[in-house]
Amino acid sequence: MRLSKKLICGCAALLGLMFSAPSQAMGELENVTLTVYVNPVGAPHAYLENDITHPQGLDVDIIYELQRRLLFNLRDNRIFPLDRDSAFARMQAGEADLVGGGISYTMARAKIFKFTPIFLSSGLTIVYSPRFHPEIKSSQDIKGLNVGVEKGSTSEDYAAKLGAKTTYFTNNILALFQVANGQLDAIIYDRPPMDDFVLAVPSVGLKTLDETFGEEACQFAMAMPKDSEYADIISDTIEAMMIDGTMTALLKKWGVEGFVEAVGR
Repeated sequence: MRLSKKLICGCAALLGLMFSAPSQAMGELENVTLTVYVNPVGAPHAYLENDITHPQGLDVDIIYELQRRLLFNLRDNRIFPLDRDSAFARMQAGEADLVGGGISYTMARAKIFKFTPIFLSSGLTIVYSPRFHPEIKSSQDIKGLNVGVEKGSTSEDYAAKLGAKTTYFTNNILALFQVANGQLDAIIYDRPPMDDFVLAVPSVGLKTLDETFGEEACQFAMAMPKDSEYADIISDTIEAMMIDGTMTALLKKWGVEGFVEAVGR
């Protein structure tokens, strides 16, 4: 899904920044070809729309800005959409150089991969259907309900703490339609893509709680192989984007300027 109104409003600011500032392309990775994947988790991070082979979103724009500055080539001249676990497996097999798309930094993952600086912090929320569950007013109201979560995620831990019964899903968009159809009572997931879906597809009749929790699980960055020879220059370039205002402009473009922008590895 796309944040169309916010996208239009943010483009002018972004273009103004790009054309008013001197070129910051450093070219350190010229003639290097990188294999890059994004998990099409949904807007704002990464999603598929009309062209299913070319994802869009905040993380995609960040990658293209990295390419503009570092001058690397993309394998097959594109960014590949792929689910997170498969993309991680390819990194571990030496078949991927960079993975984005709603990738949260965790200590456990940092033992396996290198991460860029965190460029967006948000939190988790609960999505439910008022038609099936008008009684849900807070996170405490999902006790005993069948709640969808990703296996091994922090949302699974929160569901357990809240006394919910858990059902695992691998595709958050399909899980949302299961909530709309009454097959699931609710799901726990990252707030930005959930807010976008609820606003972009009002016909499904879903709502997100005003409550946000689990901020420690929603520190978004991009992952690289542990032995990546390009990790430092990619991370340094993202830090430069945060310092010179480019990252702020991208966050505004994708309607997440209200969330916390954080610098750190």
